[in-house]
Amino acid sequence: MSTQHSVHQYLIRYRDLDGKSYEDSVYAFNAMEAQHLAMESNSGLSQRPHLISAILKAN
Repeated sequence: MSTQHSVHQYLIRYRDLDGKSYEDSVYAFNAMEAQHLAMESNSGLSQRPHLISAILKAN
């Protein structure tokens, strides 16, 4: 039995410490992986993951 996993685009919305909003796009298998990838690519998010306000799967 084989399972196929497809990669999806996710939009990561977050704020900086001053309250300014940002949005990044990553490709991942699921939302947890998307969060992890966003945190790896942004040192501010890796230190403060609570600044992430949304992880949205793009169509």
